Amino acid sequence: MPIDHDEQHPVLPDKEDREQRGTNPPGSFGHTDPPSGDLAPGWQPNNGNRDDAEGLIKEIGREHRPRREDVYPYLMIRAYSPGDRGARPTWPGIPCWESPDILLIDAAYTGPFTTSQLVVSPTAGRRYRVFVRVWNLGLLPAIGVHVRAWYVNPGFFGGDPNNPAYQPVMIGGAMVNLDDRTRPGAAQVVELDQTWDIPAGLTGHECLMASASCPLDQWGGALDANHDRHVGQRNLTILAGTDDAKQLLFTLGELVTRTGTLELRHGGAAALPMLRGVVGRAKGEIRTARLREPPLKTLRQGVTVGDTQHLLTMFRTEKGWLVADSARLWKVALELGIAKDDPERHPFATPLGSRRVIERIGLDRSQGFGVLIEGHPGEALVEGIARLWQLDGLDARGLAVALAGGTRYAHLLRFAHTEPEREESGGYSLVVLAR
Repeated sequence: MPIDHDEQHPVLPDKEDREQRGTNPPGSFGHTDPPSGDLAPGWQPNNGNRDDAEGLIKEIGREHRPRREDVYPYLMIRAYSPGDRGARPTWPGIPCWESPDILLIDAAYTGPFTTSQLVVSPTAGRRYRVFVRVWNLGLLPAIGVHVRAWYVNPGFFGGDPNNPAYQPVMIGGAMVNLDDRTRPGAAQVVELDQTWDIPAGLTGHECLMASASCPLDQWGGALDANHDRHVGQRNLTILAGTDDAKQLLFTLGELVTRTGTLELRHGGAAALPMLRGVVGRAKGEIRTARLREPPLKTLRQGVTVGDTQHLLTMFRTEKGWLVADSARLWKVALELGIAKDDPERHPFATPLGSRRVIERIGLDRSQGFGVLIEGHPGEALVEGIARLWQLDGLDARGLAVALAGGTRYAHLLRFAHTEPEREESGGYSLVVLAR
């Protein structure tokens, strides 16, 4: 006979239900009345507990939050070589405009990519195939990577698209898929769909820019190699022997703004690693195996600042353009007690440091460490270098010999421009070889 559950468990009135349940039913401990939810009289929040909890949450988040490259694609075009892993910014300290991942081959060569055909100093009026080496340092493949490249007027482009002196011109683009970083296909050399046809009216010293972007790791849109690993920049010219450097120096000089400062540093031992990154190890236009890095102590110009040599400073004054020799400037500063001889923290090590020393000394003493030249800034840089270094000509050999003896040294000259009004800085590198 079926059991009638309603008869076994009748619904009791509220009074009988309370009487049967009681306030301490079997198996319970203590009082069972639910809390009212009201705060106790005089209760105050404990901020210490809150701060401890927030600290614990942040600590756990740091411990367990994965790195971006372990979850998504992590695209990069190197800013410098060797050692670039994508940390930005690099400058000041390490130039961001010496990318080894933007490469040129003369269009007369139609074969596959090879470092033996690389062109390090393009010529106006010629046509070049453009290649970009792109890296994926993430553990997820990068699908649909859009690679593009531009050229910009030679100078100190720092990514500001509103600067009329530097307007990027598109060269071309290409699409590619990259494997994750555990596979060989994580890095690929990509050829653009268009060649770079350099108009005869250009110099051939133009800056080259490249970007890489994919749906899961997108480029932000600014051509700022110093703050974005998706962007590479190559502001580099290599001159040897009788190659004329005067036109390039004039061009760089005329781009120094009225409120800006140009500083020239010697890269020292960084010259050969940079050259190997650009030209490869195969026999090409330049045979790096025959070159040597000049020890800083052998340089005839400048003052040693860390692992570089500070050579010159140029800026506009009320009396004209001042081009100051760093070695003479430092000597005057020490004689006047304006700067201490502290090799661990040299005043010239940071941008504008040499200018601040000059301003403390005063222009009335400028004849002791530099030359004042009225007129065009391009002429000022050319004439200033020629006079301070006692040069008759400004070809590559003359500059190399003025810097150090020996014909096998590779001299890396880094021109860095700082514009405080635009809050912008940029640079251009010149390698000079005696032969």
